[in-house]
Amino acid sequence: MQKIIWDYSKAFEIDSDIDVPNKLLAHRGLSRDQAQNFLEPDYNNGLSDPFALPGMDKAVRRILRAIKTKEKIVIYGDYDIDGLSASALLYDAFTTMGVEAGLYIPDRFEEGYGLNSEAIKKLKKQKNDLIITVDCGTTAHEQAKLAQKIGIDLIITDHHEPDGGIPKGAIACVNPKLDKKNKLEYLAGVGVAFYLVRALQTKTDLLKPGHEKWLLDLVALGTICDVVPLVGDNRILASYGLRVLKMTHRQGLLALAKSSMVDIKIVNEIDLGFKIGPRLNAAGRLAHAQKALDLLITKDPQAAAAIALELGELNYKRQQATKEILAACSKQASRYRRDPILVLSDPEWSHGVVGIVASKISEKWHKPTIILQELGEVSKGSARSYGTFDIIKAIRSCEGFLESCGGHSFAAGLKLKTDRLTELRYRINQYAVANMDVKNNFRTLTVGVNLSSQSANIKLYDEITQLAPFGNANKRPYLMGRYEIVQIRLVGDDSSHLRLQLADTNGNQHTAIGFGMASSYQWLENNKTIELVFELSENIWQNKRQHQLEIIDIRPYEH
Repeated sequence: MQKIIWDYSKAFEIDSDIDVPNKLLAHRGLSRDQAQNFLEPDYNNGLSDPFALPGMDKAVRRILRAIKTKEKIVIYGDYDIDGLSASALLYDAFTTMGVEAGLYIPDRFEEGYGLNSEAIKKLKKQKNDLIITVDCGTTAHEQAKLAQKIGIDLIITDHHEPDGGIPKGAIACVNPKLDKKNKLEYLAGVGVAFYLVRALQTKTDLLKPGHEKWLLDLVALGTICDVVPLVGDNRILASYGLRVLKMTHRQGLLALAKSSMVDIKIVNEIDLGFKIGPRLNAAGRLAHAQKALDLLITKDPQAAAAIALELGELNYKRQQATKEILAACSKQASRYRRDPILVLSDPEWSHGVVGIVASKISEKWHKPTIILQELGEVSKGSARSYGTFDIIKAIRSCEGFLESCGGHSFAAGLKLKTDRLTELRYRINQYAVANMDVKNNFRTLTVGVNLSSQSANIKLYDEITQLAPFGNANKRPYLMGRYEIVQIRLVGDDSSHLRLQLADTNGNQHTAIGFGMASSYQWLENNKTIELVFELSENIWQNKRQHQLEIIDIRPYEH
């Protein structure tokens, strides 16, 4: 387990004269002008030129030719929420332009991730002339050659790490990671698809200027849920996308919000990440992602309500499966606790769910994690990084004996022969020892606000929320303070969470929640005064807004 360090050397205290948002951004190293641009994202003037993306010009020329000659186009997407959002976005744009386009989503369990040869052959038999991928295809070298051989053109749009240049046989590969010198390196797959639409707009009048803004609800959905850094263009896309989402006319998103008890008029990034997104992802994890895509594109309110209900049921099953696998993984992780990278596997762990579990194990153990399902002779699984460690580079250090792999620095997927699992564990940990920064042995909580003399309240929450949407590379700021424990109890279905009633040094009362911190209950009973590092959140009860402290770390107060 990593050692947790509290760094409050640059934390500031609150007073009436402090501009909290600008002070927090200055704390992050932003100048006054940069802070202003951050707080006021500008869609019309702030977005980069879509033709800055490698391969965009070739892709646009080929698509325009297909539109002009009425060729048969099919959009080939991935089965996660980024790929689903991108597929729905491109389909919506083509439909608005009066262009017919088919949709194809592979089956996670039968076909696996990304382009596969059988699907390409099937699409050729269906007389498709052009395949446009979204959120996949960068590493599909064999499939690109096959497409060229059998006479179906291929355009790749993706954001995953390349593994040897552009696949030969593809007409174009539009991927920001092919040129990391531009400002678009961190676009999600749906972001790349959106920039393809923007680029097409400059060459045809089939999609009127400004109409593309109604696609931004899907851009926000995929960008936020794929956990890409919410800075630069991504911040603009996510910010404006949330505004559009609050006004969305998509029957699927309206039904999904209703079924997950989200008020669409005040939807935020937390609702997307923890309520709406998991329901959409559940289809591909337990069944077929086509169901989720159908929801995103339907215009029928009754059909949308029915699918949303079905996705809710699938998500409940996914939650139960996650809970069971998480418990088993935690036990196995203890066995390898000294490894810098955890490699865990079992025949009973569905590879449709292990990505979620890998994220949870990574956060719990504070280290990169790979979890696989053993499927007889082969094993499939997912990896999640921790801190600044690049997990896809680590996996590719073992590429010589992997069947396949792909992803980016934060998350990846892989497949290998089951009898090579021990070698994977040994080799990838050798790589980690040689390449992991010593900082990965520590978890530093950088505190922005010190509440030693002031009280947290809803006004402070609103000031901090001016930095939203929060996410990767734009974390909600950490605060710290000293409190007296008034009441302590365990909550949750399995009593795994702490709920504390606290009093600060000014005598003001606060409610604090510590998710998954039940193990701290016993020592807290013997400590009256504590210090917390926490995030400030909002709790609405009976239409009344109240602030809440979400505990990140807790320790006894030492005089």
